[in-house]
Amino acid sequence: MNEGGAGLHLRRVSKTFPAQRALADVDLDLEPGRVHALLGQNGSGKSTLIKILAGYHTPDPGSAAWLNGEPLTLGSPSAAHRAGLRFIHQDLGLVPGLDVVDNLALGTRYGGRWWLRERPEAAAARALLSDFIDDVDVRRPVRDLSAAQQTIVAIARALRDRVADGGVLVLDEPTATLPEHEVDVLFETVRRVQRTGAAVLYVTHRLGEVFELADTVTVLRDGVKVRTTAVSATDHADLIAQIAGRPLEQLYPTPPEKREQVLLSARHLKGNTVREAGFDLHSGEILGVAGVDGSGRDELNSLLFGRYAADSGEVRVDGRVLAPAQPSSSIAAGLGYLPADRRNLAATPTMTVAENVTLPKIGKRPLGWLSRRSETRETLPWIRRLRVVPTDPQRPFSTLSGGNQQKALLARWLRCGSRVLLLDEPTQGVDIAGKRAIYDALGEAARDGAGVIVASSDADELAEICERVLVFRDGRLTTALEGPALTAGAIVTASLHEGKAS
Repeated sequence: MNEGGAGLHLRRVSKTFPAQRALADVDLDLEPGRVHALLGQNGSGKSTLIKILAGYHTPDPGSAAWLNGEPLTLGSPSAAHRAGLRFIHQDLGLVPGLDVVDNLALGTRYGGRWWLRERPEAAAARALLSDFIDDVDVRRPVRDLSAAQQTIVAIARALRDRVADGGVLVLDEPTATLPEHEVDVLFETVRRVQRTGAAVLYVTHRLGEVFELADTVTVLRDGVKVRTTAVSATDHADLIAQIAGRPLEQLYPTPPEKREQVLLSARHLKGNTVREAGFDLHSGEILGVAGVDGSGRDELNSLLFGRYAADSGEVRVDGRVLAPAQPSSSIAAGLGYLPADRRNLAATPTMTVAENVTLPKIGKRPLGWLSRRSETRETLPWIRRLRVVPTDPQRPFSTLSGGNQQKALLARWLRCGSRVLLLDEPTQGVDIAGKRAIYDALGEAARDGAGVIVASSDADELAEICERVLVFRDGRLTTALEGPALTAGAIVTASLHEGKAS
């Protein structure tokens, strides 16, 4: 049997794990010079399909693939690489302790033929990154780079061996941690790869990216292909219905109303990128914080929580001054903090889901023991409430999809009864149904009297779930938007232009 024609063709691709069929007879066709978007909720089978292509998983018998008319052995990393398949996974595969030069050489080779020369290798690394970013010290360990810079290093490494005519570039949520201006750079890079004649498989939860970048879109649900269609023949509402399996009449719930009681107040707060911040957070309020990357938006919550000491200013909770740079005191005062970089700053991947959820507040136990049964009993209601899939508290945390990891970490702070929730990009990498679960949980917490600060780069999200949005520009809070003035367009405008605080 031969599947003729250029491009990558998959037929009847299935994958069965113990007690779970992750993929069921999926067909997929990637055409040269075209961007094919792949959508679906967390757990829909997207990551499993990509891991089969990369050779990490071996598919069930009967699965078949052809690349440019030639059979492709699925489940073989070497076969995938020889055929011209290149991958950017959610786990970037970087070695934190190595510098940029060495990370760029992983999986390929250094430029020198007989011996390694430091200066030419550094120059080659800078040249490779020049299409993406200019201000990275290539001799710095990658652990010292921002999440966005690390993503760019991984992208550049994947493209080091040019994916030319007949090859396939697979990108799995590549923009999850990228600021807006670097998203544009990535899109231009994808378009350059596309123009070489390569096929591009682009996995994302951001529907706007599909309409901006892709030619064709496929939706998976519960391991089954629901639909493949031209992007020009669909719209946002249609895709949402296909992904969720039912129409979502309203993705965003109505924001709760704030109360008079002030839970948290910040005055004259100053840090690295925050030059001046002062505001009050009320009981029952979901307060949004907007601004471009580096404006102060992405530092505010870590300052409030005391991840590190502010240069000046003070934070009060219930009128009492919060001890600076003491996260344990912040937790005791009722603060919960979910950073954007959950992998390095929030989660312990080697622990179970239950252990991650209970970590900040274990409580007193007889004889100092925490039984697995009691741990499961405590955490199960919370992971059900956040719709974490699979619903197994003893599952290794690292085996959850990115969106389900995010929901589990939010469950951590809800379980603690945190009265102030400080959330950076809380729906980053989360599918549509998962976002609604998070929005509902935040709304319920606010109606119970908690205050929530959501720092997000998603203007649509902030405009819909918040009663009030504060906008950072050049390190200062320049604008406060609420009521009819609170729109996604107004947030974007205020982030890019001087505004007047109200």
